[in-house]
Amino acid sequence: RGRRPEPCATPGAMTSNIVFSEDFKVEEINPDGNKFDRVSRLMCRGLHSKPAVELLVDVNSELFQVVVNERLTVALTRHLSIDGQSSDHFEQVAGRPSLLDDYEYAMYGIVYKYKQLREADADEQVEIHISFGGLLSRIISDERHLAGVKVDDQLYMLVRRASGSF
Repeated sequence: RGRRPEPCATPGAMTSNIVFSEDFKVEEINPDGNKFDRVSRLMCRGLHSKPAVELLVDVNSELFQVVVNERLTVALTRHLSIDGQSSDHFEQVAGRPSLLDDYEYAMYGIVYKYKQLREADADEQVEIHISFGGLLSRIISDERHLAGVKVDDQLYMLVRRASGSF
């Protein structure tokens, strides 16, 4: 009681199926140029964790438009149900309260790469890659923030705008 949660940790039993959560600042959009119609690649930096989490993620720009310096909250979860019960597809939560109710944009994909990054005099970092049916994501973080994630995990990425901007 009174203890602040560790960065990237998600407190509370109702969201125990969330394996990662962080607030990000959008630093760049399409850093290598716009390669595909209706797709924006967002380069983001975490706001609460030390060292900062790096997120590179493709989003459908017709469905979810963002601007540089906007704040986003991003979560990775195994299921959409609030109580943590298995709900493997968007249709299974239709008409019932779910984690989707708290987010503006969602993708479902699979972790296809997990890599240990070793840097001298630094915390153990990992890099994970997730494919959302062609839209890609890369997260670089301290290993402890992604400890529950492994190759072949099927995860939802949930995104919403956080209050305030820079």
